[in-house]
Amino acid sequence: MRTKLNYYRKAALFISVLVLSLLMKPGNSFAAEKSTGLDGVKTLNENTVYRYDLNGDGIAETIKYQVTENEEQHTATLKLYIDKKLCLTKKDDGLSFHMHLLDLNKNDNSLDLFIQTTMESDCIKNAFFAQYDGDKITHKIAFKADNMAKDFDIFRYSLEKTDGAGGFTLLLDTPVYSNAAGCYFCYASFQVKDNKIFMISTSTFTLGKYSKEYQYKAVKAFTVYSEAGTKKIAYKVTKGEKVTIDKLYIAKTGKVYFRVNNKMGRKGWIVSDQENLFAELPGWG
Repeated sequence: MRTKLNYYRKAALFISVLVLSLLMKPGNSFAAEKSTGLDGVKTLNENTVYRYDLNGDGIAETIKYQVTENEEQHTATLKLYIDKKLCLTKKDDGLSFHMHLLDLNKNDNSLDLFIQTTMESDCIKNAFFAQYDGDKITHKIAFKADNMAKDFDIFRYSLEKTDGAGGFTLLLDTPVYSNAAGCYFCYASFQVKDNKIFMISTSTFTLGKYSKEYQYKAVKAFTVYSEAGTKKIAYKVTKGEKVTIDKLYIAKTGKVYFRVNNKMGRKGWIVSDQENLFAELPGWG
């Protein structure tokens, strides 16, 4: 009896170790999720196997992609495998591809792939959304962000979140360079409707977390105005004072302003193209 009990204990231990080793093995993911269970944006790494229910049939598919780079031709080729079947091959100018998984519209019972071609300095050349219908890749919707915002140069960005109703948010890297603020990140919202994408119209953009936390040290005194484009003074910044910037505003004239906040909680606006206000600008040097 004791021998048989020890045998079962050893067998159980062996199975536990085997399962644990499979779960920890690089390149394998066994956390299958249905389309309604995916929150936010999931970054998919190259040569890694993931399991997600892409088409809402209750069965998780395996997802894996590979990228082949040709430095001489300056091209990259993407091969996407779903359930070990080659479902998409795409060749593009650039250095590599990146892929993300999200649920753009929770009512369509399908997850969405967001695929990007990247260039030097992480610039994004092309991008598109796509779905898998259980047999093939469908609903390939091209996303050319730089064509949607006349005031922005959108070359570098990351996909941050979706509202599950066709809307998604990008974190843009310095869409308008500022002599005053230097480099920064700000959010912009987009909407997918009838297989077309458009940018949500707004004149004010919120900066990203780290950009809002960056402290600028004034090298000279300057004036901050209560409203963008007006001469009504909100407060004055003294030499050596540290301030933060949290919003960007684009006037109808195309002129750009940043909202500046001091440690007392006062807020106001400065013109984006002012030079030599701060000792060090993010992204310089």
